[in-house]
Amino acid sequence: MQVTFREIEKAFEINEKILYQWLNNQGMPAVKADDQYYFNSVEVLEWALKNRIKLTPGALKLCEKTRQGQDIVVPALTKGGIYFEIKETSREAVLAKVLELLPLPAHIAREQLKEMLLSREQIGTTAIGNGIAIPHVKHPVVLAGMEPMVGLYFLDNPIDFGAADGQAVHTLFVILSVSFKGHLSLLSRLAFCLQNAGVQAMLKYRAEREKILAAFQIAESKVKV
Repeated sequence: MQVTFREIEKAFEINEKILYQWLNNQGMPAVKADDQYYFNSVEVLEWALKNRIKLTPGALKLCEKTRQGQDIVVPALTKGGIYFEIKETSREAVLAKVLELLPLPAHIAREQLKEMLLSREQIGTTAIGNGIAIPHVKHPVVLAGMEPMVGLYFLDNPIDFGAADGQAVHTLFVILSVSFKGHLSLLSRLAFCLQNAGVQAMLKYRAEREKILAAFQIAESKVKV
């Protein structure tokens, strides 16, 4: 789905003059037909990240709108949230903290969920290397009526999760899904996105929330569905 000139203006909260500067001087990708400019939302996001253009909530929603129903990590990550400066210094304390921050329904027993996550770590580490771990329960938590969510957490103090590459974990993705199939889909899609150089760069430098979400949107756009 193509995006119009006016939609880009509104989404990035800019005026016509700035948009023409982007087109004429900064190589913003667009197609011109019948004296009208049309944009691909994913290409625009890629360009914006490379050119350090401020990403507004509207710019991210524009991409969500054009790719509605195709992405699963970005909606789950938006739902779960992105959190910085987690200061806990042990696996147990970190997992307790991340569940405290995760926007779970009121009836969910967080302590029980924490024990399930710890139990999963005892069976085998969820660290995947390069300082990243994806804590999740052995079997997906079935939570009726709850949308799948992924929480992203940046740790101030890297913690030993027993990763095969020996690196301490500094970045956590906590996955909660409502079904086994949904859990596997979310886990595999997240693993795919984590191979993307743009995603890796945003995580490494702990970029602002909008840039991280944009990088995941770009990465998901490369999935062949």
